[in-house]
Amino acid sequence: MTASHAPAASGAPRFTLPKFGMLVFLASEAMLFAGLIGGYIVLRLAQGPGNWPPPGAPDISIQIPPTFLNWVMIANTVILLASSLTYHWGEVCMRKGKSGVLGYALTAVFGAIFLGVQAWEWLHLKHEGMWFNTFGTYGSCFFTMTGFHGAHVFIGWVAILYVLWRAIIRQMQIFSGQTPTGSHTCEELTGYYWHFVDVVWIFLYGILYVL
Repeated sequence: MTASHAPAASGAPRFTLPKFGMLVFLASEAMLFAGLIGGYIVLRLAQGPGNWPPPGAPDISIQIPPTFLNWVMIANTVILLASSLTYHWGEVCMRKGKSGVLGYALTAVFGAIFLGVQAWEWLHLKHEGMWFNTFGTYGSCFFTMTGFHGAHVFIGWVAILYVLWRAIIRQMQIFSGQTPTGSHTCEELTGYYWHFVDVVWIFLYGILYVL
């Protein structure tokens, strides 16, 4: 008679099929952004030294001393990276039997700020004469890459709003003296996605604004 395996401890993280599916999905998304970044690098190198950005185009790269736009995008990057920390904080609180509502609420606020600043940057650059169809590959590459990323951030932000709603329900249960129950898979999968879009932004920021 063979000994049976002991069941996993309650609340212990387990590798489940939904988690595997999310990791496969994120791997495909990583290939998408790798293709965009690779194409950008090839197109930029093809312009030759001194031709990027093209004459007359707004220079979005980091200047010394930094321009106002530079400071805005640095602050926006810090805000997005901080949102990963606040989301992780919410998850830690949730696993301890709390609601995690404050961490998730801060993440939703930071995500909204990032998207708002990204929209402001687009409008600012359009006012400066830079759009999808101007300055050749310089404009189209920038708006395509930041647009794809912004769309992913928006999807993640909507998911965070749902996670926040679930946290509010847990908080109401705690106030009424109940013990929150149920799976945390939704929060974990959303966390994987949100951390992924944050990491992607690090690469995009470095390539578009620093190099």
